[in-house]
Amino acid sequence: MAYVPGNGTITVYHDSFGVLQVCVQDDRSVGSHGMFYGDNPLDYVLPVTLCQIFIHNILSRLLYFLLKPIRTPKFMCHVIAGILLGPSGLGRSPKYWNVLFPPRQAGFLQLSSLIGALYYIFIVTLKMDITTTLRASKNTWRLGVIPYLSSFIVITTLLCFYSVYEHNPHVQNPAVRTFIGVSMSFSYFPVISDALMEFNLIATEVGQIALCSAMLNDILQWLIVVTRRVISAGSIRSSFMIFNIQLLFLFFCIFIIRPLMKMIVRRTPFGKQVKEIYIVFTLLGVLVMACLTSLIGISIFMGPILFGLIIPSGPPLGTTLVDKSELIIQRLILPFFYIDIGMNTNLSMLQNWREIIGLQCILLAGYLAKMLACVLVSMSYNIKPKHGFVLGLIMNLKGINELLFFSKMRERKASFSSSSPTINVLDEQTYTHLVICVVVMTVIMSPFIKLLYMHRPRIQHASDIGNMRVRSIQTTPRNTEFQIITCIHHESNVSGMIALLEACNPILESPICAYVIQLVEIMAQTAPILLPINYKQNKKMVNLNYPNTDHIMRAFDNFSNNSSGPVTILPYVNVAHYKHMHEAVCNLAQDKMVPLILIPFQENDHVDLGGHVARAIQKLNTRFQARALCTIGILVDRDSRLGSNDNSDLIFHVGIFFVGGQDDREALALGIRMTQRENVMVTLFRFVVTSNNNNKVGEGRFKTKEEEVEEEVEEMLCESLIDEFKSMKFARGNVTWYEIMVVDVVEIMDTIRSLEGHYDLVMVGKRHNIGTLNDEEMAIFIENAETLGMLGDMLSSTEFCMGMVPVLVTQCGGVGESVVHNKLRRIGSATASQKSINVIK
Repeated sequence: MAYVPGNGTITVYHDSFGVLQVCVQDDRSVGSHGMFYGDNPLDYVLPVTLCQIFIHNILSRLLYFLLKPIRTPKFMCHVIAGILLGPSGLGRSPKYWNVLFPPRQAGFLQLSSLIGALYYIFIVTLKMDITTTLRASKNTWRLGVIPYLSSFIVITTLLCFYSVYEHNPHVQNPAVRTFIGVSMSFSYFPVISDALMEFNLIATEVGQIALCSAMLNDILQWLIVVTRRVISAGSIRSSFMIFNIQLLFLFFCIFIIRPLMKMIVRRTPFGKQVKEIYIVFTLLGVLVMACLTSLIGISIFMGPILFGLIIPSGPPLGTTLVDKSELIIQRLILPFFYIDIGMNTNLSMLQNWREIIGLQCILLAGYLAKMLACVLVSMSYNIKPKHGFVLGLIMNLKGINELLFFSKMRERKASFSSSSPTINVLDEQTYTHLVICVVVMTVIMSPFIKLLYMHRPRIQHASDIGNMRVRSIQTTPRNTEFQIITCIHHESNVSGMIALLEACNPILESPICAYVIQLVEIMAQTAPILLPINYKQNKKMVNLNYPNTDHIMRAFDNFSNNSSGPVTILPYVNVAHYKHMHEAVCNLAQDKMVPLILIPFQENDHVDLGGHVARAIQKLNTRFQARALCTIGILVDRDSRLGSNDNSDLIFHVGIFFVGGQDDREALALGIRMTQRENVMVTLFRFVVTSNNNNKVGEGRFKTKEEEVEEEVEEMLCESLIDEFKSMKFARGNVTWYEIMVVDVVEIMDTIRSLEGHYDLVMVGKRHNIGTLNDEEMAIFIENAETLGMLGDMLSSTEFCMGMVPVLVTQCGGVGESVVHNKLRRIGSATASQKSINVIK
């Protein structure tokens, strides 16, 4: 007797002595020798598997390109690509199905799908800091519990009524109704964090609240699973034993596995890579933990989740694990999961439209109930209803965890009564219903999230977070505390920032309060972290490793103790990806009503950083300028001359180049503060443009009435502030000013090149009231015009003082009505009134 499994032949027979003989003839069902040796590659498992990955990646990329305008997440594009590859799409062709999905490859596909999902969940949980998130969850626990319960009650109740009129045995069973209610009501942390990262909302307030709520949902689900496992045991003794085993496993993770991971971190020198053997065994540990949790009766996915949580995030171990494994997991292993989902989703099974519409309406009602609950509960936290609605949309997003749950229930068999046979918990039709609901609802809700939260506004009411108007140096009274946020990347930025703070003239009438924020980039971090004062204690309370910043904070503490005036230092550390760092800093500035944020330029002494880091910091500075509702000051100090001289008796020379506009006025307002120090000499160079066609704009177009009025207001504001600066001549005698008549922008640039002198600091605004200085076409040919402006870029280049002079480029944040009101409030002195008369003439 002989039969052929795959490509091999097994022959079973009895020889002449009656002994059973089994002969196996070269089963090469895995790898092919190649088409040039007469083999058909698609008859073997490995070529077919590679072909599946290739086709899926191409199709998912094409779908993402086509659906990107409606903000469809990449995850949904991968799932839709898998469905199109399955029996709902190309699989309708029997020839295609038999070639691309042969039966002998089904086992390998299912195993690869499970492994990809396990490692994906591990990577996501590895990036999160559970301690910080749980601490924040205590304040938003109602958002994590009440919306889930609302959705669960609505879905299960409607399913009970629905089962009376429909005769689907799976929907009629209470256990299945409970399963559908639980799976469609929960919000999983890996799903929410992945979606927020793609939407670039991870660092926003609504994103942080969504993460905390999803974390509570995960904890609640884990408690439900453990409790159900303990209660479902046959006897009290078995329940007690199961509970002890699970508790012992938890202690094993915390007191054995976690100390081992910390030992690996301690043994790795700072700045060095983790040994390869540690990385290999840690990645193998994911499979071991999944096996252990499956053996003791917990979900197989709970092992990777716990393993990812107990490994210290950040460098060196967490970052290295993410860098070495994330790409291959998402691009090579995880596609098997999407393909497996597509193979088991068959839209042709959905033939009863009444049943389809009924079940989808029930699930939609559960979604609406969760959104309504989020809006109502958010109001109790004084969150705007609009943002409560956005939070409800985010909490309704579905992803890989739900699909894993469906796949597990589809494969699990159960008997719903003592007389009924054992069948699958989910049949193909119900499984397809749930998968389609996940895809459709997520695709619909994603664009609404981006549209409703596009500008990332604050989510609380204005009365609770202070004055929402734009803060600036000009509108800050000089007899109150002057608050400044100082951002530091590393120690080379310290001396320049300290010298600039000292030059801002801390006095008893106007002390300086500096929020010093150390910006630390950690790639393997999902949720950004902003640790406030007393950070040494906070560092011990988070599951995160970041470089030691004690020496930087000690330098600012020494400056505070030895300053000529009262200076308060409030240290912070901001741990996040460069793409999200600005959110927490801008929120802090808005909460504390800070008028000035100082950030270093990306090329300041960054000889030890790669080019990609400098580009990331440049984009970070651009985001600061676009997002902040206060003045942004970018300090260009490539040679670290600022603060190099510790002798406080020497004269500190400051030059201000003034053309006109709100940004130039911010630089001049800061200069006026500096003139109150006796050892600070401030020189103002004001450029007056005398053009023959003052009534024309651009290509011969005449100015409108509104533009003329706005120009008059701008001129009044500039004249008022310049007169205030000139009055310092009679009070202190340490100011000098020059009015330089120029014809056009070219003459301004030539004049600036000729004004070289001994300056310790030069200040200029980024934007000016001359349109040609803000021309985007001219900015294309200037390297840093987007960040520094045209004049700022020229002053910081080698064309001015050989590039040896530090430059501070200011930009007044915010646009709109608040800026106009602030402009009009500045006109209050007799000098301004006189100038307004001259302008009107």
